[in-house]
Amino acid sequence: MEGGADPDSEPYQPRTPTTPKTPTFPQPSVPVASSSPVHSISTTLAPSAAISGSILTSPSFTGAGGHFMYPPGMYSQLPPQIPLPTASGQVVSLETLSNQIFTLSQCVMGLSQKVSDNQRLFEENIRLKDIVIDLEFKLKDANDRVKSIDVLRESMTAQFAELNKSLQNGSRLETMMSVPESSPEGAGVYEEGGGYESVLNITNSSEPFQSDLLMPEKGTLNLQNREMTVIPDDVYKLNDPELLQNLVGSDDDLKWWETEPIAKLYLCSNKISMITPAIAGLNSLTLLDLRDNQIESVPDELSQLEVLVRLELSHNKLTSLPNTLGQALQHISLNNNNFEVMPPAISSLRALQTLDMRENRLTGLGELPCCLQSLVVDDNKLTTLHLENHQSLTAVTATNNVITSCRVGNLPLLKVLSVRVNKIEFLEPIINCPVLGEILVGKNLINNLDFVVSCADTLTVLDCSDNKISVLPESIISMSKLKRLDVSNNDLNNLPPQLALMDDLNSLAVEGNPLRAIRREIIAKGTVAIKEYLQLKLSPEDVEVSGPTIPDIQPDEIMLQTKTLEVDRKTTFSDELWDQALVCGIVRLSMQHCGLTVIPEQVVNLRGCLQELELGSNNLHQLPPEIGKLVKLRKLNLLNNNLKELPAECSSLVALEDLNLGQNKFEEIPECLYSFPAVCNLIISNNQIKSVEPAKLRTMTSLVCLDLENNNLGRLPPELSLIPNLRTLLVLGNRFKIPRADVLAKGSAEVLAWLKNKVPQS
Repeated sequence: MEGGADPDSEPYQPRTPTTPKTPTFPQPSVPVASSSPVHSISTTLAPSAAISGSILTSPSFTGAGGHFMYPPGMYSQLPPQIPLPTASGQVVSLETLSNQIFTLSQCVMGLSQKVSDNQRLFEENIRLKDIVIDLEFKLKDANDRVKSIDVLRESMTAQFAELNKSLQNGSRLETMMSVPESSPEGAGVYEEGGGYESVLNITNSSEPFQSDLLMPEKGTLNLQNREMTVIPDDVYKLNDPELLQNLVGSDDDLKWWETEPIAKLYLCSNKISMITPAIAGLNSLTLLDLRDNQIESVPDELSQLEVLVRLELSHNKLTSLPNTLGQALQHISLNNNNFEVMPPAISSLRALQTLDMRENRLTGLGELPCCLQSLVVDDNKLTTLHLENHQSLTAVTATNNVITSCRVGNLPLLKVLSVRVNKIEFLEPIINCPVLGEILVGKNLINNLDFVVSCADTLTVLDCSDNKISVLPESIISMSKLKRLDVSNNDLNNLPPQLALMDDLNSLAVEGNPLRAIRREIIAKGTVAIKEYLQLKLSPEDVEVSGPTIPDIQPDEIMLQTKTLEVDRKTTFSDELWDQALVCGIVRLSMQHCGLTVIPEQVVNLRGCLQELELGSNNLHQLPPEIGKLVKLRKLNLLNNNLKELPAECSSLVALEDLNLGQNKFEEIPECLYSFPAVCNLIISNNQIKSVEPAKLRTMTSLVCLDLENNNLGRLPPELSLIPNLRTLLVLGNRFKIPRADVLAKGSAEVLAWLKNKVPQS
């Protein structure tokens, strides 16, 4: 075909061959991008540039819509040959024209994308310029600081050079230097704003101590790390006004009457072997630091330092202390010495708060001061640790001893107990320690966790690693605040699924146990993976232990504040009342004189919070098995009912401390009571009990009070006196004749002593 027409298209054949005309075709509907410069093109095209062989060679064309120019860069993207109509009037087909328009629109869309990319690059360039400017400012600031440090370093170098020059010339040292912050361990006594900021440093230890170097301007003298073998005599006389007047002389900057009595004396890290009685002259001392020396004895005159608050004597060779010490002492450090017994003077210190006796040879503690707060006796030779009735003690650490017997109780402020690395086989239940948060008993010989049940509500850390524990009780879920549990390297064969319900537990160490049900790869992944695995093992009953759904209602302000619900002498209880009890999380519920024959099922719904339950003076003939779900219960009052027995499920009440079963119809002590490790007070008076079993009662190691009055006991076994912590035994109103009434009238102490004398000697 002539003129470069599309070879695939059929040429148009006019009806009148003599007069060819160019027909007008309908405008094709071709989708074109909105950004395209081509909006409409007629089927009649006229060339606007040179055409050779009907091939377009110019980047423009003219159509019915006007004159169109190809954008820069677009012309190169067009097909190499685009057929156009020639001067003779030949035209392209509609399909070909549509393809050309579509090609043009695609090019325009590509150009639009490039414009958008260029805009983003421009914005990114601006952002990077801002970052560079900010970094330049920071670099400039850093350079300024470096210059300041260099200036300060040069100034300090000059000062030290001047100081060394004055020392070499033997001149009087007049420069007062502040104590370095990196003082030796335990020296944390450099108090800001305390009036003792300036310290005299005696650095020339190679020459005899010269009194004219003393300048106690602010009451603090630092002679640490001077390799001194004796304390210079003039140090003992620092509070002598005549000596001070001679020392100061006519110095215009310091008047002797402006000096303060010496209050803090640092003599640590020397080679001092003795302290002379002249120490009594420093009766204004509040701190005496003699750590890291070779002192073997301390003079009695040390007791004359009546205002001494802190005494540091660690890392010496002491075996004893004076019989009396200053009553103002609050902190004593005696670690790393040779003490074999606790110094008797310690027990009489009424203000003592912290006592550090680490790394000695102690075999016993003796009597401790009443106000002691922190006791550290690690790395000794202690065989027993019995701490009871210390009202101020907050922390006890007795790691790495040879303790075989440990009894801790009635310590209302105790927060931390550490007895790791000992030989404890049986740890007696920890009772009456309401704020105890951390128990560390790793590396012992313990085989159960009964000792923690009474403090389960407050525990946050429990370390029982490297023991012989074979079972974790399901009641461990009652430790609602527990955050870290370490039971690694024990004899556990399985883990209770209830661990998955402990939301606060974020660290669980169980490696080193013969666990069969949990794969090693799960254990290796850590706490989250273990809890997810245990979650799958929970039964519906297990999930229910976590407590019922809390209703979404406004809590009662009074109930929320008191945590108590009392409905004594009422016979009906609305659902709204129980919902309020659940929302407020009541701790105490009293339902006495209500004529109850069964315990309302809503009581069990309070298992997540209830600690005291008063059900006295009702008509209960039995308790439901669900009573065992009240695992947080500490006090249970069932006085004056018609009970003859207790369900076996009661053995789950491991936190129970006070149990009143008086005025019922028991003929023997219920068997489940012997499983209560935390019971302190057991009242079972006014029943029909005929005999007791001392051997079983002796397993109740926390039992302090046992009331068996008004029963049918025909004999009082002497072995009752062997119950470990029993202090009160009430047995009046029984059938036995021995001991006689006159012995019983003298009280529990006399009765227990009488029974103990009757115990057969093995």
